[in-house]
Amino acid sequence: MKSKTIKVSGVLLSTGLSVVLLAGCSTGASANSTASNSTGSNSNGSSGSSKLVIGVDNGSPTFTDNFNPLAPSKRQGTSYIYEPLFYISSLSGKVTPWLATSYTWKSNKQLVMKIRQGVKWNDGKPFTAKDVAFTFNYMKQHPALDWQGLWKKLSSVTANGSQVVFKLKKPDGQIFDQLASTIIIPQHIWASVQNPAKRVVKHPVATGPYMVSKFTPYQYTLKKNPSYWQANKVQVKTLEFPVLGSSQTASLKLSSGKWDWGTVFMPNVKKTFVNRDPKFNHYWFPSGGVISLSLNLTKKPFDNLAFRKAIAYAINRKKIASQAEDGYVKTANQTGLLPGQKKWLDSSLPNNASYTYNLQKAKTMLSNAGYKENSKGQLLNKSGQPISFKIEVPNGWSDWIETAQIIRSDLKKVGITVQVSTPQYGAYNSSMSTGQYDGALVGIGGGSNPFNMYNQLLSSKFYKPPGKTASANTERFKSQAANQILNKWLVSIKPQTDMKYAHQMESVMYNQLPVITLFYGATWSEYSTKNFINWPSAKNPYASPAPYGQSPLMILTHLKPRA
Repeated sequence: MKSKTIKVSGVLLSTGLSVVLLAGCSTGASANSTASNSTGSNSNGSSGSSKLVIGVDNGSPTFTDNFNPLAPSKRQGTSYIYEPLFYISSLSGKVTPWLATSYTWKSNKQLVMKIRQGVKWNDGKPFTAKDVAFTFNYMKQHPALDWQGLWKKLSSVTANGSQVVFKLKKPDGQIFDQLASTIIIPQHIWASVQNPAKRVVKHPVATGPYMVSKFTPYQYTLKKNPSYWQANKVQVKTLEFPVLGSSQTASLKLSSGKWDWGTVFMPNVKKTFVNRDPKFNHYWFPSGGVISLSLNLTKKPFDNLAFRKAIAYAINRKKIASQAEDGYVKTANQTGLLPGQKKWLDSSLPNNASYTYNLQKAKTMLSNAGYKENSKGQLLNKSGQPISFKIEVPNGWSDWIETAQIIRSDLKKVGITVQVSTPQYGAYNSSMSTGQYDGALVGIGGGSNPFNMYNQLLSSKFYKPPGKTASANTERFKSQAANQILNKWLVSIKPQTDMKYAHQMESVMYNQLPVITLFYGATWSEYSTKNFINWPSAKNPYASPAPYGQSPLMILTHLKPRA
């Protein structure tokens, strides 16, 4: 049985846009959850409950009482308490004002944000532009908090009345996402804290819609912040977070109606979840990333473009989507763009920028590139040795493992031997970052525009030789042409020039195949409309449906009680 959930990576000041898919739930945890529907049903079958039970926080195996937004290991509920300057949809890239109301580029070295007035911290003190400036300068004071490396780009951050002025060392029109998604902390609380990452915060002071109410090692409760700046939009009074437990436990809790919202991979979700209560049980699995095959370009034969193109044609993506992903996802084109970013897609790219399964074409390309087979049908490298390599996938990521097994089967048809390796996540991550791996499955994509994705994936400034740790560009792609495009795009603050450079980078992705894209990774989200309606959906995609990251801030200002 597949057993995968999705949750955000541990990040510091920014809840960020990068989502890490983490493998299965812990085992042995006893979820001491309380059924959400305990107040009796009305004529619609709704219980009339004013709370949501959310299955997203995975204790190890129980919860630690810490809502410090600066700590690597904090409760998932922390993201329901603190807020960013702007909300950026991970599906479409749409930017929505949040603690800031607008922004203006004065030049490509100076960005000014106007800060929302009338907002209060939940201890009653006013939120001001000084808190915003403090937050960023606090990262400069404590470099360990600056995990995005903002102060490599920032020259100064100052408050000026209701505005905050960001000055940059060099032109950088693409820094907006990083600044916009940074969560803001109160100066009057944190200014005297000397070791912020290690501070235990049980009752955080923040601007967000919820506050900590009750805590046990098995469940905690958040209550509505009565002084929230858009309190009239928040209709859910109480949020309960039970220990997630195993994926089987989570599936049962969701299917039985004891939980209202979760993020669990369920095989045949219509049968196992929707049909248990078809009036109220729903799911939406939109694309949250592009799952791709990364090949170590410092090794042979992966450094051969013709070989990579042949591999791209030899992989049956439709089979992967239908078999490994139970038909929940669609095959991806080669640009790395998400479906919600289709406005960026260069329509002049051939075949909708896709490599479709064509076994004969793959064989012909390999032959034309000089690769020959021996009498056993094994494809030989230029030294006459059979080609074989290993694809690494984190242990327990069952759908990714099955994906790698399908690739193994597909490449066997062109004479290539593939081994599927399933190390623990830490070893998998280390193998890629240090350049020791042959091949691995990875997730890419997201952001308000594709710059950051292309920059982190393809820029040579992240290149490290094998043995050295790379923070990005782990496939170790090098292209002066790509660098020149990225450098020009970096300083752009005009949408039309952003589009021109995006198309040029799409061409690099399509023609150079630095990674081989496979399918759009799903954001798993199951929810009940028994008590609350107006959830994000394919017909109303106002936010990613994920109960983690910054999406809950948008979702909980949209949910309405069922009449």
